[in-house]
Amino acid sequence: MEALSMQTEYDFFEYLDRVAANTWPAESNTMVDQWLIRASKGITKRANSVFAIGSFPRDDNWLSHVEQFYHSHGLPAIFHVSSASPDQLDNLLQDQGYELDTPCYMMTANSQQVASYTEERIKKQYPSALDLELEITQSVTKEWLDAFLFLEQYPEERRSFYQGLSDRMPATKAFVTLKDHGQIVALGTVIVEGEWAGFVNVIVHEEHRGKGYGYAILHAMTAWSITKGATQQYLQVIATNVPAVTLYEKLGYQVKYGYHYRVKYDLAELVSS
Repeated sequence: MEALSMQTEYDFFEYLDRVAANTWPAESNTMVDQWLIRASKGITKRANSVFAIGSFPRDDNWLSHVEQFYHSHGLPAIFHVSSASPDQLDNLLQDQGYELDTPCYMMTANSQQVASYTEERIKKQYPSALDLELEITQSVTKEWLDAFLFLEQYPEERRSFYQGLSDRMPATKAFVTLKDHGQIVALGTVIVEGEWAGFVNVIVHEEHRGKGYGYAILHAMTAWSITKGATQQYLQVIATNVPAVTLYEKLGYQVKYGYHYRVKYDLAELVSS
């Protein structure tokens, strides 16, 4: 009975990992057996890492193939290691000189619960957030992307990646914007696949934090996703981002499992041998 429970839990981790991976499609992909090798000119670890989910590749030289691929792209070799990865993978990569990087949580919640919690919190504590102007588009707009790059303080060179990323996302998606007297104060992206809604690129203007706008943008994204059939939702958050984790927990989110990256920067010796 315990083995069955563990397998069922693993199956859930693998399923949700695959759904979440669809929200961040890379510019180019190749396969080593069932593992997906992603590359996007080095912008974000998620889009430039091996999606190492499921059993090890049957090819014994899989690690060499991965490292050759990333070296040929001028990138470090990065592995996405989660609770759905093979048990021995993390130790194997550590032994091969791969550094631990960016521990993250996968958090999930019931959509109706989040909708209720956010609405209640806004009405009781942040009624002015009810006056914000809401805009929802099915494709990314220049205004949305301009604001996103500005709020994240990303350089203009990243525009083409995020434009392409937005275009490659699954079809049922929305780019959500909140404005206060014409100024964008919060935004986010929501993608729905089946019963699951995934939230990415959620950000509140630094000068407008503490006004309940975080609750407002999450409520707007949740409400939209429910109209598209989502009953559950998930988001991925860096484990050390305590304020964000605390906010999500207040809304009913729970940490389901964790993942991190393993990174190796020096691939020169392998390629020259």
